[in-house]
Amino acid sequence: MRKIQRVSDVPNARWRLNWLAGGMVVAFVAVIVRLFFIQVLAHEYYLDLADAQHTRFADIAAKRGVIYARDHTNEPESTLYPLAISKAFFEIYLTPSEITRPINAADLLSEVLGVDHDTILQRSQKENDPYETGTSKATDEQMRVIMDAGIEGIHARETVWRNYPDKEIGSHIIGFFGVEGSERVGKYGLEGYWQSELAGIDEKGMVMRDGLGQIIPSIGGDLGLAEDGADIVLSVDRTIQYEVCTQLQAGVQRFAADSGTAIVLETDTGAILAMCNYPSFDPNEYGDVTDVNYFNNSAVFEAYEPGSVFKPLSMAIAIDQGLVSPSTTYEDFGEVTVDGRPIKNFDEKAHGVKTMTEVLQESLNTGIVFATRQVPNRKFYDYIRAFGFGERTGVQLSQEMPGSLGELASGADVYKATASFGQGITVTPLQMVSSINALANGGILMQPYIVDEVRRSDNTIERTEPRQVRRVVSAETADTVSAMMIRVAEEGYDHKASIPGYYIAGKTGTAQIVEKGEYTAKTNHTFVGFGPGPDPRFTVLVKLSNVKNVAFASDSTTPIFNKIASFLVQYLKIPPNR
Repeated sequence: MRKIQRVSDVPNARWRLNWLAGGMVVAFVAVIVRLFFIQVLAHEYYLDLADAQHTRFADIAAKRGVIYARDHTNEPESTLYPLAISKAFFEIYLTPSEITRPINAADLLSEVLGVDHDTILQRSQKENDPYETGTSKATDEQMRVIMDAGIEGIHARETVWRNYPDKEIGSHIIGFFGVEGSERVGKYGLEGYWQSELAGIDEKGMVMRDGLGQIIPSIGGDLGLAEDGADIVLSVDRTIQYEVCTQLQAGVQRFAADSGTAIVLETDTGAILAMCNYPSFDPNEYGDVTDVNYFNNSAVFEAYEPGSVFKPLSMAIAIDQGLVSPSTTYEDFGEVTVDGRPIKNFDEKAHGVKTMTEVLQESLNTGIVFATRQVPNRKFYDYIRAFGFGERTGVQLSQEMPGSLGELASGADVYKATASFGQGITVTPLQMVSSINALANGGILMQPYIVDEVRRSDNTIERTEPRQVRRVVSAETADTVSAMMIRVAEEGYDHKASIPGYYIAGKTGTAQIVEKGEYTAKTNHTFVGFGPGPDPRFTVLVKLSNVKNVAFASDSTTPIFNKIASFLVQYLKIPPNR
């Protein structure tokens, strides 16, 4: 039998055990020394290293400002109503090169987000692809469920989208928050014009990262490093805006027009209380718009020949020059020749002896040519410029056009004659209503404005004060023409413009549309009116383009004006005065 050796009998056993014990002691001492070094001597270094794994510098987006309308439904105190606000969402995106479980990723996103499973699966399996979108509008709850699942290659980042609660109502005023190149910026309307003020200033700041290396949402937003955008408070009254836009839409549809525009000004200040265009669009879904022309604000963008709605201005010029009075008469033969060019009335008929008031009431082209024939051509041109035509009003909206005075500056008699009844020149609806507002306001042209206040992030407030641009005609002339326009509204148009108990002034215009340099059978219809006299509170323009089922503005834009004006006297609590 073989004898078994004990450890003590092995020659080098004790030596080996000693070395093992000594090694363990050395290792233990090394660990203690290392811990001492890390926790004491190099504490600051490793603290910074740990922080670097959980924090980093990143762009901190400023909060985009809110756009408000006023609402005076519960006077005397108005309330603010948001027309454009920012709402935080989260973009969920994939980095396919990092994804090791594509089926799990597709299962998760399709279940939480409701996106198509096969589409996500296909995107998650693309080789060498650094980015594939899952959704750009995940909620905070959806984001947390997805990130808590811990699937590699799925990332989240905060993104801000604009929300427009009133959708189509006033969309042309607001514009939308869209994409330009790689940036998201305001486009059209207020969003475009006020882009820099609304956007604020982004900054770089320290933000926290989670265990997956993703930025923890909203941490940076509270650091105070970014300069948030300004809030903008409009002069627009939301209730008036809603009513005007509703009536305009109904009118466009009723009279089979291509489009329509309506504007309401506060007479003595020039503040825009409503501005509508139809067709409109939903700025929340601006990507669904197939024709970019729908984004244009026709109230400031579309210059057109106004037609007879221009006649009160020409009459005011002649009266201001002392050349005619409301009772001045002339004999209408139905046609007058200027520079060899025949000018006829709209009905091509002779109307006999007529006063200047009847010229406006019956909208006689020959009569307005008679009234202005002795006004020096340069003087007439200067008046037209003084009324604000041929230049932008300066309203703080994008896309404003100046219109055109055509050949009026040439000094030829025929261009003055045709311009006197709104032909051969082009104006925007805002220019047109602003010029008539000067008559309602005692001869003083007011600067139209739509931004009432700019409220900045440093708590300063910039308020818009009503501004008189210039006196165009005397107060006596303005009052005289206003009285003539009241006669026009009350005794003409089959009383479609009048409101019982109130003095309402107005004038229509039915103008042929020019296409490719030629007048066509298509017509634009306009009505401009104000009231109630003798101290008007509002001035209103209604315009319809290419009306198809009635011939004259007296049958289309006039009844729309009447509905808007009837609403205004009630909403503004104006008592009857006659």
